[in-house]
Amino acid sequence: MFYLGWSAQTFAVVYAIELVVAVPFAGVKALFARRPPNYDELERPNEDNPLKSDESGGVSVGPSDLNRRRGSAAIIEALPPIYPRNVPFALRAFGAAVSLAGAFLFVLGRFVDVPATLADPSVAASIVFLIVSQIGVIEREYFRTRRYEISTPRDVVASATTEGTLAVVALIVAIVGGPAGALVAFVAVKLFAEWRGYRSGVAFDPEEGEGTLPPVAAPDAPPAAEVRPGRRAVRATALWQGATAAVSSGPVYLFAWVGLTAGSVRALTAAVVCFGLLPAGIGGLKAIEYALAHGTLTYQRRDETVVAYDDLTKTVQWATPIDDIWDAELCEGELVDRACRTRTFSITTFAGEYDYSVAHLREYNQAVGAFELPVETTAFGPLDRRVAGVIAVVGACGAAAVAGIAYSAPSVGAVAAGFGGPFGVVIFRSAWKWALPGA
Repeated sequence: MFYLGWSAQTFAVVYAIELVVAVPFAGVKALFARRPPNYDELERPNEDNPLKSDESGGVSVGPSDLNRRRGSAAIIEALPPIYPRNVPFALRAFGAAVSLAGAFLFVLGRFVDVPATLADPSVAASIVFLIVSQIGVIEREYFRTRRYEISTPRDVVASATTEGTLAVVALIVAIVGGPAGALVAFVAVKLFAEWRGYRSGVAFDPEEGEGTLPPVAAPDAPPAAEVRPGRRAVRATALWQGATAAVSSGPVYLFAWVGLTAGSVRALTAAVVCFGLLPAGIGGLKAIEYALAHGTLTYQRRDETVVAYDDLTKTVQWATPIDDIWDAELCEGELVDRACRTRTFSITTFAGEYDYSVAHLREYNQAVGAFELPVETTAFGPLDRRVAGVIAVVGACGAAAVAGIAYSAPSVGAVAAGFGGPFGVVIFRSAWKWALPGA
């Protein structure tokens, strides 16, 4: 690369791109990791965090949650099967890649015209080579050696995100040295990551951190009753969850926008990339995650047992005897259920560690009767329409104000969109709770 006459700025940009590109590739690798994660380390849904998107209106769905999904599905015959339980880790990797890209653009943009550097033919060719080489390395060192059989999704993603995070921290510390300081920081982090990768490969324990799920005992009898989630409700909720996740990452898009506009990219182009393409990517993956978590399940009654069966992986996800059901509660907080006339129930058992979720049922009265759910009512309580009206008016006015500001003052509009989006999510969720019956 010295033969190409690259400066320290160019080297810094190429190293940053390499670190960013490695993270989504790690997410793709994580999809094939055969060893499950360590379930003792997985975080439970945090109902007190307004930015934490619980999948069933604040209900902890336990083993039916996607990161506890059993089974796998073969997508392409030439590749090993994909495990749906690993999809949240892939989503986390993509989100981390967006965050790293925003951080690198924000910091490097102080002394490098990043877009102009990327437009250089030799740099563009090197980036294409980086991507192709990543594919080759994955095929050679991950699939051909069958390393995916002893990998966990968390370890695969963490190895890439940790290196990128260290590079951001080192870059911020070394930024006083200008391009040369940035290059030194990247090289130091790269050497450290290579050394750590070598050490972890030498000391690798195939049993360390392996998670397990207890087997599901379900009757082999044919289902006496079968209820599926409403497709429209699942799709609408998935889109809503995706939009919420996309809006909540507003500050990251703002950092990326600052980095792009500091160079040769026009404000309109930067806005399309940072406030259009990046949110669409994050929101789309989150929507896919939700659709996989709930859209492929079928709820059955087999003998005296309620069973959740996954049509995608052809595997029973959870089963509970009807006599073991202690309580069932209608989830009042489901926005889409109200619009689509579906219902979601939280089922509590005497011996279960988790509550089970039976989500987005259109034939909910049939489910209540067939599964003998002790539900007091299947009717939603009336919303406080005044609060709902205020939510709609304030949301529309806020979006219009941001659009107007962005038209006249793009920089101010970008700041308003970046920080106003997450703030709007918090306000909406709080107001929605106030509008619910008994809130």
